[in-house]
Amino acid sequence: MTVDDAPQAGEDVVVGTTTFTARALQRLAVGLARDAARVAARDVGVQLSDERGALRITVTVPVAMGTPSEANLVDRGDGLRRALVEGMRDLAGREVGAVDVRYSGVRRNRKKRVR
Repeated sequence: MTVDDAPQAGEDVVVGTTTFTARALQRLAVGLARDAARVAARDVGVQLSDERGALRITVTVPVAMGTPSEANLVDRGDGLRRALVEGMRDLAGREVGAVDVRYSGVRRNRKKRVR
């Protein structure tokens, strides 16, 4: 940037950088996957790797039975992929090149009764 193109110091300009650690990106991906799969965070496994400059996310979740959305597993996997791609882009500004979904069992979500 040349001197003429540099932004003028003022109230609207804040100098600095925003960085995300690998741990922060991993925890963000766990949260996004947890919400999309409707399971507990402890049941979600996430691995991040490089995919030609973009993120590759491998997520392992159980199948949540008894959820309001009883879509088939392929549709649930597509929804989980979409949630991760959009969430990482919108919240962290990261491009996701691939998402691998692995189902690792079944979790039954039971409605709790009030006594």
